[in-house]
Amino acid sequence: MSRAVKIAAIAGMTAACLTVLPGASAVAAAPSSSGAVLIANGLWSDRVLCASPSDDSVWLGSISYSNPYCQWIQIGDNGRFSLFNLAKGKVMAYEGGNEGPVVMEGLSFPTPNQQQFSFGGRERWGASALQSFLDSGQNVDAKNSYNDDPRTSEPVHTRGWRHGHQMELTWNVVPVS
Repeated sequence: MSRAVKIAAIAGMTAACLTVLPGASAVAAAPSSSGAVLIANGLWSDRVLCASPSDDSVWLGSISYSNPYCQWIQIGDNGRFSLFNLAKGKVMAYEGGNEGPVVMEGLSFPTPNQQQFSFGGRERWGASALQSFLDSGQNVDAKNSYNDDPRTSEPVHTRGWRHGHQMELTWNVVPVS
């Protein structure tokens, strides 16, 4: 399937998939008119998930509403969705393994579990775990592997909820204005 056909299919699905249901949490906030959102960290709200422009890794970047590599379209509801990156033309994926890398892949139909994620319950600090649908025990982690700072010098990986702090494993959807 060509990239143009995939983008057209995603644009068509986005309107139906991004509908907010009554009683849904703030994580499911209505997207902007363009449908693009940022995925902001629950501990470091000035840090967002961004696709690398030079390879297929995912990085934690500074919040920027104008950086297209940090803009995503959530395809599906909070219980099971894919994150399509507008600039990259690919979806975020987790291929498995403890503390495995989060990468960008070409969108596959039907969408395999490694290309899908879910939001866990809303935590007391107002954010939700971003869990791999392939392995819900693995959450997208914003914490540096070497200290308690945000992960800025290495690509994003996953980490189990049971290990260490949890705030850096949580995320919020922020509409792009």
